[in-house]
Amino acid sequence: MEAIAKHDFSPNSEDELAFKKGSIVKVLNTDDDPNWWKAEQNGVEGLVPKNYIQAKPHPWYVGRITRQQSENILKKQGFDGAFLIRESESAPGDFSLSVKNAADVLHFRVLRDARGKYFLWMVKFNSLNELIDYHRTSSVSRTHLICLKDMAAEIVVAVFDFEPQEAGELRLHRGEKITVLDKSDNNWWKGVCNGEEGLFPVPYVKPYAPS
Repeated sequence: MEAIAKHDFSPNSEDELAFKKGSIVKVLNTDDDPNWWKAEQNGVEGLVPKNYIQAKPHPWYVGRITRQQSENILKKQGFDGAFLIRESESAPGDFSLSVKNAADVLHFRVLRDARGKYFLWMVKFNSLNELIDYHRTSSVSRTHLICLKDMAAEIVVAVFDFEPQEAGELRLHRGEKITVLDKSDNNWWKGVCNGEEGLFPVPYVKPYAPS
């Protein structure tokens, strides 16, 4: 996903990535460290301080969830083409595209070439955002006509940290997005965040509103 640099950053170690204020960086991983994200710019990868960049709003990016969890989410959607982007289980650092098609869910590996461009088939893109936008009007499949459509699933954002007190509860960090799976209880909802599924207190979240 894309993020905008809020400040200039000069690395202090070899594994960090330099960038200029206002430039675009491609975020590759957000889960290993809460303060440092892995990112890429102009084909160079490295760590960037989270507070130096502003991620563009991406309701379709759900991070590290399993293939089965993505299927559970998408099968509840009432239309074909509903999709999400998740971190690949089989290839850490890469991404997978999961798309609803009839009663099934199709999974596509998002490939990257040596120059850091993303693609599913032949057409290549500078970012995941460009790939998604292209496939809103061009099929992601060679055997079915499937164009991407935003999910109708409800997404909320944690406004406070929450540490589980009992088994089955979901750990939350402020700012994380949670995909809601069940709202049958007024006080505790069920959702998925960073690959974990569980219950979380409703007062600790607010509706996700892309800016």
